[in-house]
Amino acid sequence: MDTWTRIERGGFYPKAVQRALRRALGATEPLATLCQVDTGFDRGSVFRHLTVASLTDRAIVQLHVDEMDGGSATIATAVHRVCDIAGYSTMEVYTDPENATGLSEMTIALDLNGARRLELEPARCDDPNCMADHGLSGTSFPDDMTFRISAAADGQDSLNEAMVFVDHLASLMGTRSE
Repeated sequence: MDTWTRIERGGFYPKAVQRALRRALGATEPLATLCQVDTGFDRGSVFRHLTVASLTDRAIVQLHVDEMDGGSATIATAVHRVCDIAGYSTMEVYTDPENATGLSEMTIALDLNGARRLELEPARCDDPNCMADHGLSGTSFPDDMTFRISAAADGQDSLNEAMVFVDHLASLMGTRSE
């Protein structure tokens, strides 16, 4: 499914989303696009969020759409050069790993050299009777853009689009030749 049809089918202010994405892309058509709608809850209200990532041969365009009170919406757009992508990672879930078939879910995380996620936990020593405060230990992870696509929740076509997105990303980053 092409980018514009995917946005239209998402049904989340498609005209405004398409306008913002076309403005960011100019005359360039995306090689691949991911769209993910999420629902959030805040003070008794329900809000929708849409994240779009469109990949071209030179840039990745990220849109984040937030539904606001009163029926309005905000659209934040970020454009990153492909050469500035620090890396990406994937996690794939297979129902039949023995035969490498049945891909049912994929998580894609892009490191755009921006936000980081920090996981902290209390530091411990090997003495089971120790009561001292050893501070904290932690791990820092890049967390600029993450998509989790599931065939069961998002449909097989969305999962197929995620695989195409990763294939294009790998080619652009030089880890795969066409």
